[in-house]
Amino acid sequence: MDEYLLEINELRRRIAKLKFERASVVIIEELEAQLRILKAIYESASGLFSAGDKDRRLQAAFRERQLGSWTFENVYFYVYEQAVAIEPDGHDLATLIWHHDYASPLLSPVAAK
Repeated sequence: MDEYLLEINELRRRIAKLKFERASVVIIEELEAQLRILKAIYESASGLFSAGDKDRRLQAAFRERQLGSWTFENVYFYVYEQAVAIEPDGHDLATLIWHHDYASPLLSPVAAK
């Protein structure tokens, strides 16, 4: 189990404990939203990483953009950075993260400097 899943599972345990202790609903809802966002980022990174195993163009584009080697950690960081830039505009951020296209920006032509 990687560090990201450990963090997700720790947050799940914390939420369960707070629910058992009948903690503030506001705090529990905030932590549940945080959990959904972390899961969305993790699942999106996993999906992109798997896609890169099947499509070497993604890996080449990743290196071309100087994002590092094609490791799960680097892909996770890329997805995280993309997710942070998403403007929710009143929508559920986790849903937007899940539905965001992370491959297209990698496969689009690199602008000349």
